Amino acid sequence: MSLFQDNQPLLGRLRVLRVFFCFALCLMLGRLWHLTIVQFAYYDELALNNRIQNVALSAPRGRIEDRQGRILVDNTQALELLVYRDDMADRAATVGFLARGLRESVQQVSQSLATAEKRTGHYRPLQVRSNLPLEKISYFMARQSEHPEVRVTQQPRRLYLYGDLAAHVLGYVGEVTPRQLQQQEFSRFKAGDVVGQFGIEATYNSHLTGRDGHLLVQVDSLGKMVKELRRQEPRQGKALKLTLDLDLQMAAEAELSGATGAVVALNPRNGEILALASRPSFDPNSFVVGMSAREWDGLLSDPERPLRNRALQSAFPPGSTFKSLLAAAGLEEGAHNSRTKVLCSGAITLYGHPFRCHQRGGHGLVHLRESIEHSCNIYFYLLGKKLGIDPITRFSKSFGLGQLTGIDLPGEYPGLAPSRDWKRRNRGEPWYAGDTISVSIGQGLINATPLQVARAMGILSTGRSPRLHLAQNASLPSFSGLQQEVSVSDENRAQVRDAMWYTVNGAGTGRAARVEGFDVCGKTGTAQVIGLKTKERLSAEKGASFEDHAWFAGFAPRDNPEIVVVVLVQRGGGGGRTAAPIAGKIFQKYFDNYYKDKQKDGAEVAI
Repeated sequence: MSLFQDNQPLLGRLRVLRVFFCFALCLMLGRLWHLTIVQFAYYDELALNNRIQNVALSAPRGRIEDRQGRILVDNTQALELLVYRDDMADRAATVGFLARGLRESVQQVSQSLATAEKRTGHYRPLQVRSNLPLEKISYFMARQSEHPEVRVTQQPRRLYLYGDLAAHVLGYVGEVTPRQLQQQEFSRFKAGDVVGQFGIEATYNSHLTGRDGHLLVQVDSLGKMVKELRRQEPRQGKALKLTLDLDLQMAAEAELSGATGAVVALNPRNGEILALASRPSFDPNSFVVGMSAREWDGLLSDPERPLRNRALQSAFPPGSTFKSLLAAAGLEEGAHNSRTKVLCSGAITLYGHPFRCHQRGGHGLVHLRESIEHSCNIYFYLLGKKLGIDPITRFSKSFGLGQLTGIDLPGEYPGLAPSRDWKRRNRGEPWYAGDTISVSIGQGLINATPLQVARAMGILSTGRSPRLHLAQNASLPSFSGLQQEVSVSDENRAQVRDAMWYTVNGAGTGRAARVEGFDVCGKTGTAQVIGLKTKERLSAEKGASFEDHAWFAGFAPRDNPEIVVVVLVQRGGGGGRTAAPIAGKIFQKYFDNYYKDKQKDGAEVAI
């Protein structure tokens, strides 16, 4: 047998291998050609995306200013610690790194990440912390190459320059909620965007919101920026100028310090709100930097309800401030006049029930001016009895009670101007004659917000009923409510104004609101928290205090009013003792700022 014949099986196997390798080589060359030629564009785009990142540049919101252009709300740059999910290869390693740098437990950091993931769109980085101290920022920046998914960036952050001052007006911002994203007005926003959540920030959110920009950057394999490729600068939101006067606002809040209540100051000629304070308050900056669940629960559970805007969301019996409105209604209906006199002996029995005056020994014979000046209950019991509830309800509504003012703030409460129909529908009871007697002095079923009382005083003082508002350079939100038709003549309104002048400048209950040279007119009020008999019984049984709410409502100057001031102090006791001095300080501040120097120069006063 030859050597050639012995190698035949081996040569056959070699031929098979040669064919196999040739086929494999052709297959790989074909695949290479397909990848490099046919799918070049696809893989080139993937490679580009791996080294190019699109970084969102958040737009700062528009500034908010007072009527003089003084900034109330601005923006500042805050350093934020962010985690980019797409670059997070090992979640456990990232969490451990964050925990070491933040000096927090792994559980705390894991919870923070989980919370951020729920509230942030997938295309946005997760905000882990904001406003970190420099030593912690330095820790993360020094180790950027080790964890490229963790970065420190600058972002615009809302800054409320005066803390809790005017917090209920300005409101606060927060991340847009899933529920809001389903609404048409938030269609331009994405998860993670910051929007106005309360107050002016919410009402004029579209006006204040800017347009985000973006930055295209080239990064290396560690995620570190190599080169900036393209930048589109963010566009800041439009500034919003308010009708608020910072000086008056500061005076109102300073006078309310330590109390629970509200102050409203407005221009009755055009409806501009000059000051609107509610106490206790809150610092809107705490919502910006991030509020813990414990802090939020604390705000919600606080019995004094600091988040409630008492100026327009809380209604109380208007007390004796209502007597000025009833007096005007009585004049218009011919139920009394300036010469009508009533004997006040301190108490009177009507419909078989005793009704008292606050002056135990009585006021003696009183006419219209004296009844308002000294706030005689007996006079208004009898006037209310003569009028009846139907005219009282009609005139109350003409002064804007029981109706929304349309102010450009959310959550306004309409109050109540009770009627026969209302009581039948809501209480299932008929209207009793005694109900009218209580309403006649601003007690019983009637209630109003401080803002509504301020509007009523504006209508009484000028005969005008403009829509109340805070924004000067933005379109007011639509409002379906009709402006009031003033149903009291100029002559009758003048008689009530004169009586209110004596309340402050004569021997009346509002003397503490007097301002030399400014002709302040006003009316004090005391609203009962509970009935007088119940108050006496519970105070005796439990030794508890049930102080009444203190009111003052007034305007100045008498003949050409340009400012209305209303003060409510909850559990403040007598209006003349507690509310009137606060109003006096605000009138004085207004007089000093807008009136005093111009008066000396003989110039026309206007704001």
